[in-house]
Amino acid sequence: MLGLLNKFNHKSEIRESKDEILVGELVRAMGRQGCPAVGFLSNDDFQRVRFTCPRDPVLSSLFVTLDRKTGSGAVTGALFGSKATLTVSGEVKIYLTDPDDIVNMYRTDLANLFKLPILGGIRLNHELNSVYATTTVVIDIDQFVLKGEPGVQAFMGLLSQTIAALREKLAPYKR
Repeated sequence: MLGLLNKFNHKSEIRESKDEILVGELVRAMGRQGCPAVGFLSNDDFQRVRFTCPRDPVLSSLFVTLDRKTGSGAVTGALFGSKATLTVSGEVKIYLTDPDDIVNMYRTDLANLFKLPILGGIRLNHELNSVYATTTVVIDIDQFVLKGEPGVQAFMGLLSQTIAALREKLAPYKR
């Protein structure tokens, strides 16, 4: 009887920590690509990791946020799966020296006032000497976690596509 109870507790802990497992795989994979993690912020269902990108020709840093929406309990996990939003933000450091840059910055900021962000869309934002591009996708954590190497490769493929799209949007701002 005690073994059955321990098995149930173990399954419950695994189900509740799938997002942490995915963040661990993210940190390992980004480290292998030369982007070490330099900052962590987390609570029960929200993890945000900042990576610095010293070898990237465009990006200064990346912020990856995983916010689990469902799947923390046995019932919601069975009904809805482990759904989460994956928000990826790329940052480019710029130093304004040209008046045209200031005009472009205000033009982008005015466009952001009237833009409604949708899932998968990329939004640009200027803050002091940085330009940020942000996109959000909804993922099912169960597709990537505890699937072995194919799950990790699928997650890294999704992340690589997202980072490439952000890099493309931010490339004109790199000086």
